Amino acid sequence: MGTNSNSGRKRLISAIILVLLMTAVLFAVSDVPFIKSARDSLMQKLGYEAIDQGNSDENGNENSVSENDGGKTAEWDIASDIDPSSLPEYNGQHYVKVSNGIPVFPDEVYERAGLVKDGDDWKTKGNLLGTVDSNKLTPYEYYGSLDNLGRCTGAYGLLGEETMPQNGQERGDISSVHPSGWAKAQNWERCHLIAWALSAENANPSNLITGTHYLNYDGMRPLEEEVEHYIWNTGNHVLYYVRPWFAGDELVARGVQMTAWSVEDKGEGVSFNVYCFNVTPGAEIDYKTGIVTTAEQAAQDARTYVINTRSGVFHYPSCDGVKEMSEHNKKTVTATRTELTSQGYTPCGACEP
Repeated sequence: MGTNSNSGRKRLISAIILVLLMTAVLFAVSDVPFIKSARDSLMQKLGYEAIDQGNSDENGNENSVSENDGGKTAEWDIASDIDPSSLPEYNGQHYVKVSNGIPVFPDEVYERAGLVKDGDDWKTKGNLLGTVDSNKLTPYEYYGSLDNLGRCTGAYGLLGEETMPQNGQERGDISSVHPSGWAKAQNWERCHLIAWALSAENANPSNLITGTHYLNYDGMRPLEEEVEHYIWNTGNHVLYYVRPWFAGDELVARGVQMTAWSVEDKGEGVSFNVYCFNVTPGAEIDYKTGIVTTAEQAAQDARTYVINTRSGVFHYPSCDGVKEMSEHNKKTVTATRTELTSQGYTPCGACEP
């Protein structure tokens, strides 16, 4: 009788312990609002602080984008979303910081990556204390549709080794894409919103804009390489958002906003939010037509050009295009290059007047 009684008590104690353990686990990982609220309250009483999205220095001050551009940055702290009517003026810097450089993304960007709200922070579902489990993340890329003027609208995603080119994979030809505002013989480059090295995207019209070499290599590339090197070195993932900004109905972007945040380490590895300028120092850009006029071209005296009145293209008289032109469409003028481009004529892509 005594032996059976002892066995019963042991089984009861074991069952109680099991129930308590299961309750503790449920309390620790549940995302049910009232349970989460109680857990957060307990953690605060125990001295745990919520993890902040922004970086902080040893004094608790917020840091922003890493100075990987030789110091050529400036503050532009208005809002995480840029007002197109108040785009900043280029003043010699490659880019300026948006919202003090602190990354901010639409909720959709986080949610597509498999992240859930944790107070003011984000975590992977079921993880304790706002931590992120790489195995629960969903790497992805999203490219917005072109707008009614054929302009790129933006691209974002959760980037990682999964989205990058495979070993030995070569970059494809992108010359078939002519982004909005593309004009021949103006030294334009096709700029990826999400770089090929991060996305393996080639001739995707929703991922290519008309950009200057200065934007492509001096503004965007160092930031892209920062993200690329971080992913390869850590195996972690980066939330990434790039948006081109156009003024009015212009076809060439004035610049692009680039935002990035390393997920697993909460921005310790990568954290920036900047606006990069689509300019060529020393040249004037017509963002409506894509015509670029250098200081040397602007200073040229009037000279003889031949205009194709049908196509609106002007040539040097010696250009082969003039020889092939119908006399009916041929018009010889004496003018400056600037005068012709201001009247809506386009320089020939072959003789490059």
